[in-house]
Formats: sequence, C-alpha cells, structure tokens
Amino acid sequence: MLSAEAYGEELDYLVNYARESLVYFDIVRDAAENIAGSGSTESQIQQATLKLISDMIERGVKVGDPSSNSDEDLTPWNMPKGEVLNRITKEMAMRDDPSDFIDICWFRSG
Repeated sequence: MLSAEAYGEELDYLVNYARESLVYFDIVRDAAENIAGSGSTESQIQQATLKLISDMIERGVKVGDPSSNSDEDLTPWNMPKGEVLNRITKEMAMRDDPSDFIDICWFRSG
C-alpha cells in the first residue's frame, strides 16, 4: 500500500486528467493497482479502485457513459455517490477479466 502522500499524488493526477479529458476505467484501475501494491489480491485492487473513485467524486469528478452528443463528453449517472459505487461494484463482480472493466464507466470533471 502506498503512503498517504503517494495516494494523494495518484488522486491529484486522476482529478487533473479528468479536467482535461475523458478518463476511462482502466486508467483508474491502473492507479489502484499501484496503490494496492505488488502482490495484491483482486479484492484489494477493487477496494483501492472504489476508494479512488469515491475520492474523485468528492473532488467534483462525474461518473457516467461517453456521450453521443457533440456538445458534451460524458452523460453522467445522476445518482448519489453510494449508488454509483454500488453500481461499479456490481459491474466489476459481473466480469471475470479485469481487462473488461473498461466498459464499466468513464470519468470527467469540469
């Protein structure tokens, strides 16, 4: 597990990235793998992923699906944070291969 300072750097990077562009799920998962540390279990990586997403939401990042409208990048899931996290948890549980997580959701701020 990374230090609080290193966690904060990962979180800052993701929040700043979301201000500039759509962030796909795998980028957040990669950060969570780094936070969980080498040799971590899938459960530990998923817990780190959910913590990152929770903290990203607290810092104004929206969670949703890519938009088909030319005037917006993301169609946000309009639901409370707890429901967003529950939905993501269920989506991760439905997929056997973490490489399939890319389709779960996207992130954007601003």
